[in-house]
Amino acid sequence: MPAIRGAFLRHSLRGKITLGYYAVAAIILVASLFFVGELRTLEARVVLGQRATDLFNTVLEIRRFERNYFLHHQAADLEENAAYIKLAKTMLTDNRADFLAIATPARLGELHTLLSDYQQQMSAFAAVEPPPLEREPRVRTLGQELVAIAEDMAGSERRQIQTTLASFRTLLLGVILSMALLIVVIGRALSLRVVRPLKEMETSVAAISANRRETLSAPSDDREILSIITAFNHMLKELDLRQKSLMRSERLASLGTMLSGVAHELNNPLSNISTSCQILLEEVGECDAATQKMYLAQIDQQTERARNIVRSLLDFSRERAFRKESVLLRALVAQTVGFVRGEVSAKSVVRLAIPEDLRVLADAQRLQQVFVNLIRNAMEGLGPQGRIDISAQIVHASEPPAGTALGEGCEMKGEMVEILVADSGPGIAPDILPRIFDPFFTTKDVGHGMGLGLFVVYEIVDEHGGCIAVQSTPGQGATFCIRLPHEERGAGTAAGASGDKGAQ
Repeated sequence: MPAIRGAFLRHSLRGKITLGYYAVAAIILVASLFFVGELRTLEARVVLGQRATDLFNTVLEIRRFERNYFLHHQAADLEENAAYIKLAKTMLTDNRADFLAIATPARLGELHTLLSDYQQQMSAFAAVEPPPLEREPRVRTLGQELVAIAEDMAGSERRQIQTTLASFRTLLLGVILSMALLIVVIGRALSLRVVRPLKEMETSVAAISANRRETLSAPSDDREILSIITAFNHMLKELDLRQKSLMRSERLASLGTMLSGVAHELNNPLSNISTSCQILLEEVGECDAATQKMYLAQIDQQTERARNIVRSLLDFSRERAFRKESVLLRALVAQTVGFVRGEVSAKSVVRLAIPEDLRVLADAQRLQQVFVNLIRNAMEGLGPQGRIDISAQIVHASEPPAGTALGEGCEMKGEMVEILVADSGPGIAPDILPRIFDPFFTTKDVGHGMGLGLFVVYEIVDEHGGCIAVQSTPGQGATFCIRLPHEERGAGTAAGASGDKGAQ
């Protein structure tokens, strides 16, 4: 049981705080007991001082009645004098142990002897009538010696009390300062043991929010901290699973809507293959070898084209881990436009202004998902004769892009690849512009989308260490600006040409 309690105190924030309280309580208790002991010592000194004062006052009374007797020769004064002498002797006898703390045994013996001599001289002086005046000086001398010794004892004790009080004050101040210092040290140690792990957790959470790490590590072995870390890491794992599930659902939704575009893309090579086959069937045995070879080459070329389309679609739909690689941006965007071509109105145009050799370090599948979502988002509000312009260039960023910017990458400076996706649609209302990247936010009717398209775009861009911004004026379309870290290899062209080829 003691071992369990010791482990609880060592490996628990509550135990450490309790231990800190125990330590402070123990310090206060020890200091209190110490002060009680010192006060008892001081009280004993005060009692001893009072006895020394009483003895001195008794001796003064002896002298007072001595003077009265010498002046008036009354028997009552002599009796009082004798009574106080007896009281003084009794005080010396009964409190001998206490008086030994004030004076030496020899000094006490001297005082007792003087009292006896004084008593004898007073008795002898009073026994003769009229009293012999020659004995009066001897009595007075003995009385003065008695007063001197009693006063010296009382004064010595007063000085001792004053010294004790001064020492007590100094000691009290020292103990109070020591207690305060110990309490501060204990509080500091407790703060370090309790606050430091929380500060480290705060730093770890900030690192997780900045995508510099994926899980929290335990900064201490305290039971409460470990419980929080376990719960937090479990929550992060669940959030990651749910986010991947949402992104998978969005990709599958995009895949479903892209099938019409893929069907359109496959229809052209399949039609060419069919036409070439029909010609060959009609001219079997009649056309020469060169003509047959030409048609067979066309069939092979169109088959390869269809295979590339299917392979691209499979690559887009396949689940795989995040992996960056050098990607030719124009080829990737052109392929994506081919996927969604079936959704574009016959009179609408998608124009590309991207250099042929511009490369970006990215996960091709995820970056393609970005373009799919942005193009589909633009198409939803596009008119029958709308236009989507996709351009890219290398920029030397010194400030965030114009518009509503999201992501820490917008604060990055230096060379970056800036991608613009602009449309000629109705634009985005200013009141909903700051919310368009929120998950499940949509202005569509129920059953026409989950509101995850732009959220997925933001997540993927942020995953690449970039940022996205949007600028829109109602009635004049919207422009999405994506900035990604520049891939140095193959970035020979610093800017994209404008007015490049279109894809309808």
